[in-house]
Amino acid sequence: MGQATLYVIIANVAVFGMSVLSPDLVGDWLSLIPARLLLRGQVWRLATYMFVHGDFSHIFFNMIGLFFFGPVLERVLGYKRFWIFYFLCGCGSGLLAALFYLALGNPDAHVIGASGAIFGVITGYGILFPNSTIYWNFFLPIKAKWLVVIYGAMELFATLQYAGGGRGGIANIAHLSGIVIAYFYLRGIGDFRKLWFRFKFERADRERKKRFKVYDGNDKPTFH
Repeated sequence: MGQATLYVIIANVAVFGMSVLSPDLVGDWLSLIPARLLLRGQVWRLATYMFVHGDFSHIFFNMIGLFFFGPVLERVLGYKRFWIFYFLCGCGSGLLAALFYLALGNPDAHVIGASGAIFGVITGYGILFPNSTIYWNFFLPIKAKWLVVIYGAMELFATLQYAGGGRGGIANIAHLSGIVIAYFYLRGIGDFRKLWFRFKFERADRERKKRFKVYDGNDKPTFH
């Protein structure tokens, strides 16, 4: 267990205990509410909402994900960089979620939970150790990179469904944002540049092939 990972888990458990004792106070002052964040400037909510959870299962599964993937990522990134990565994914996903809900006319939505940051941690693990085997739901073996792809596709579909009028109680946009932020933080735009140059090369190669035709010794070429 890395120090940063341990501190994050302790902080989440402590705030969850506070929410049990005073749910209204914690939910009203620490959760992310788009209107209060973007229109009233209550910027602390970008950080505090990550430590608020709705019930035991909510915090349990988030902390399980952090417990398994956080220490490995912390050893690779280092103590300080892990903190930066974790809060960048969490705060960034919160900001994008607030903009998303405000744009869709739901400014008073309450966004809580560390899921945006946790999805970022899982994505970071999948990028750094793409071929390692993970037991999804504790029994289904799958490579880390495919787990990230599946999660990304699921969260994208759920986000588009919400934007199309479907309403649910899960902030899928925060999950999706955490995945995207983690990817760009660890990989930058290098992969997209590689894909662009590969596309240009393959297109140029196809154009060259159209200009030439190969004949065997018995054929006579026809010139156009």
